[in-house]
Amino acid sequence: MKNSEIEKGVPEGVQIAFGRSGEREVARYVSALMVREEALEHTRLIGLYWSATGHVHRENVVKDIPGGGLNSLYHPLHVFELEIDGQSLHNRWEWAGAYQRESERLGCVEAVVELKHQVRPIRLNVVTRLDGTSVMVRWLEITNEGKHSAALSHVSPWSGVVWKMEPNINPAADNEHPFALGYLKREEWGTEGDFAWLDLPGEAFRIERRQGASHSSPYFVLKNRVTGELAFVALAWPGNFFAEFSRLAGDALFFRVGPMGPAPMRVIQPGETVVSPAVHFMMYHGDLDSASRAWNEHTRASVIQARPQGREMYTAAGRVVEEPGDWILKEIDIAAEMGVEAFMVDAGWYGEKFGGWWDHRGDWFEGDWLPGGMAGIREHAKKKGLLFGVWLEAEAMSEDTRMYREHPEWELTTDDCRRLPSLAPNLANPEVVKHVEDAVFHVIRDFGVDFFKLDYNVKIGEGGQNLRDGYAEWEYWRHVEAIYKIFDRVRKEFPDVVLENCAAGGARNDLGMLSRFHYCCESDWSVHPFGIRAINAMTLFLPPEAICYYHNHIQHCHQTADLDTHLRVTLFATPIFVGFGAQSADRSTEYFRKTRRYIEHAKTFCRPVMANKPDVYHHTPDIGLTSQADWCVLEYASQDKNRGYVGIFKLSDGAAEFVFRARGVGAGRSYNVTLDNSGAVFEMTGVELQLAGIPVRLDSALTSELIMYDEIRG
Repeated sequence: MKNSEIEKGVPEGVQIAFGRSGEREVARYVSALMVREEALEHTRLIGLYWSATGHVHRENVVKDIPGGGLNSLYHPLHVFELEIDGQSLHNRWEWAGAYQRESERLGCVEAVVELKHQVRPIRLNVVTRLDGTSVMVRWLEITNEGKHSAALSHVSPWSGVVWKMEPNINPAADNEHPFALGYLKREEWGTEGDFAWLDLPGEAFRIERRQGASHSSPYFVLKNRVTGELAFVALAWPGNFFAEFSRLAGDALFFRVGPMGPAPMRVIQPGETVVSPAVHFMMYHGDLDSASRAWNEHTRASVIQARPQGREMYTAAGRVVEEPGDWILKEIDIAAEMGVEAFMVDAGWYGEKFGGWWDHRGDWFEGDWLPGGMAGIREHAKKKGLLFGVWLEAEAMSEDTRMYREHPEWELTTDDCRRLPSLAPNLANPEVVKHVEDAVFHVIRDFGVDFFKLDYNVKIGEGGQNLRDGYAEWEYWRHVEAIYKIFDRVRKEFPDVVLENCAAGGARNDLGMLSRFHYCCESDWSVHPFGIRAINAMTLFLPPEAICYYHNHIQHCHQTADLDTHLRVTLFATPIFVGFGAQSADRSTEYFRKTRRYIEHAKTFCRPVMANKPDVYHHTPDIGLTSQADWCVLEYASQDKNRGYVGIFKLSDGAAEFVFRARGVGAGRSYNVTLDNSGAVFEMTGVELQLAGIPVRLDSALTSELIMYDEIRG
């Protein structure tokens, strides 16, 4: 095979090669230790093999792959699925070319295989992005070269065989149940982070999410119990989706994943090119924790936006505008007094009249009940030394608004003009897109924000439809395209503004949305122990600095744990304090003293870890959100192993002792160790922390311990 021209700026460890193997055109992609080869065989682009060890097969081996009894007439070997105008385009392709191109993502390169269909007037770019980590990203660029509109009704951007195992490869393994799936199993509000394992059956197992925006984002881990390999799969798509995993031919596993909606999902006009959602894929040989760290090396390198310089990490407070007048200014005063560094004006600042924040969405002009307007609030925050942010739910609308009275036709509907579960604007309408974009730019530009929060509390079910070129086209694909374009433009025009992605909590925490924002919301249901359990699961797929946690968001949360435990959760994400209780409260009490102490912890001891891409160690990775578990133990450590901390959260009234064995320390070093409950400080070597550990005794449910370790230098 001939290597593609590798130009300056291509990540180290990346190789792209195109060539022939016998009668087949072949593409090979190498990034770090991951290898992937694909070939056009019998007019189908099929997967040949994955490698998690960097091994590239010899040419005489490749020519006989897939082999092993696999045949594309019996098994779904094709690497994508595409249906246009009711025809499956899994075959009848011809090779039109292959090349390497620059990527819009800094530090990445893209390989492109061009295919031309022999029956339909469709040209396809199969694009693979490489960033030098063990994760590859795949999407399709679909061009309609015909004279008439084409209806895209189904797509899986990456699919095919994951594993085909050799017989008797590991007689000691569980060959009856060789494959397991780890996934976020619930999609209801407040269930983010409910990670669970499932033994894959001998047939297909299919997951569907139909709410419109799911609180179980499309992240999946496939476990091969025979070889010890793990495959991470993520669909970069914020709407309804499907994922299917099929065990066929006894010891082979196949996958397909993609967006799900009424067909056609997208009408493609003559000469138009439509880009599919992307699929991120990693094959890894090792344990779940090391695989998670390898995965998040990728999300940090080329997915989640790096925060602007000087705003890499901050503690914040934010409040919905609950009362007119200077109430909001008093909240800013209290936030500054407590030691946070930023303040966000959440919902309720907009509309023709003061009232419930839900009732006036869409009228994105500031209300006359704000003291000095938004400019006055911003200046008040600045005088207190705080960064200033504003909330906006740009994709929402309410009936009691000027927007709805003047433009009822902007409402998204389906069937016989039937309303969806939530009143929602139709973003397939260019006028609506302009309204949404203008609102976003108005808030960011005219209010002079340092950070911006996008929310999305809309439930649309299967979504709405619009008549287009003789089709009833699904709205949501164009909706996503519009939001992506808006925030791609925001990032270019306002590079110093920090962007938060929220959707009724964490309903759109996929890599498509996260690639346009700096961090996302863990959940609206931030009650202990759900908050820390959700963070525990989410950090398998997202780095902790890209997650924010709303402390005190639910009014009864103070009843579900002791004060230290409640506050310790704030150390494991970007903390946003939803106020500090009554404005008339005496802020010299123990409650306020401890709260200030943990805010200071976050800013001093924890920030050098959190703001510098910490290694995350999940001592209890499999507990999910609601399954029976005694402990949730989460450790963050600096990559140079000089500092770290661990939260040991007791969940049940079960076993009273947990022995913490540190994973983020260097064996040949010494550390000062602090037990926060007692205040005890002592020295331990790294090897002692690793092997002997520290016994922690907690007798009551919903209590905790915080352990901090810092290397002794000199």
